[in-house]
Amino acid sequence: MDPAVGRDAVERQLGRMLASAAFRKCTQLSRFLRFAVDQALAGQNGASKECLIGMEIFGRPPDYDPGADPIVRVEARRLRRKLAEYYENDGREDSVRIDVPKGGYLPVFEMREEPESARPSSIAVLPFVDRTPEGGLAALTDGLTVRLIARLAACNGLRVVSSTSVFQFKNRAQDARKIGEELNAGLILEGSVRRAGRRFRCDTQLVSSTDGLHLWAGSFDSGLRNPFAVEDEFSALIANGVRAATMP
Repeated sequence: MDPAVGRDAVERQLGRMLASAAFRKCTQLSRFLRFAVDQALAGQNGASKECLIGMEIFGRPPDYDPGADPIVRVEARRLRRKLAEYYENDGREDSVRIDVPKGGYLPVFEMREEPESARPSSIAVLPFVDRTPEGGLAALTDGLTVRLIARLAACNGLRVVSSTSVFQFKNRAQDARKIGEELNAGLILEGSVRRAGRRFRCDTQLVSSTDGLHLWAGSFDSGLRNPFAVEDEFSALIANGVRAATMP
């Protein structure tokens, strides 16, 4: 274990990974990774024992023979691929790396250092909220969120958290700093849409997840009646505002 990586940092990193799009629906691989990390942090080299993993994670009997049943080796290969997928996507900028090297099952922890200037800004677009008293705008707010993520993802120097990851926060009130830590995003964009008669209004704000300070805010009106046209109009205006607030 890299001495620069403390136990708390590993625990935070593991929590972030297990909540990510890559691992959230992979229950068995998540249990495998959690077990191996817990054992390694406890100083138990038993985490590298194929028999123990087979019994604890895959429900094999006490007389489990890895030579006859390669389940642990097969799942370990899947876990390594899943780890690589995570660090190629949501975990590209994570400061801590957890790996399970080939030839064993004991995880290693490394601190990843990168010059601050080389790191693109990272932003999470939280699901927009329907503020119309009678409701009915869920399709519009969800569509606007997805459209805005796509527009911002096209910006050079801006890393955008995937829609799969951000939609777990739909209808959940949480502090921007907490969300930023969980998603590894330095910027949080949140907003709402409401309808009055035939007009729509969108209010949005950009917040720093480091200190919770507002960096930019916008309020936009539209008289368009086609929901898809409203999505395009609002997403373009918001994306322009975010670019102006974040790009040098």
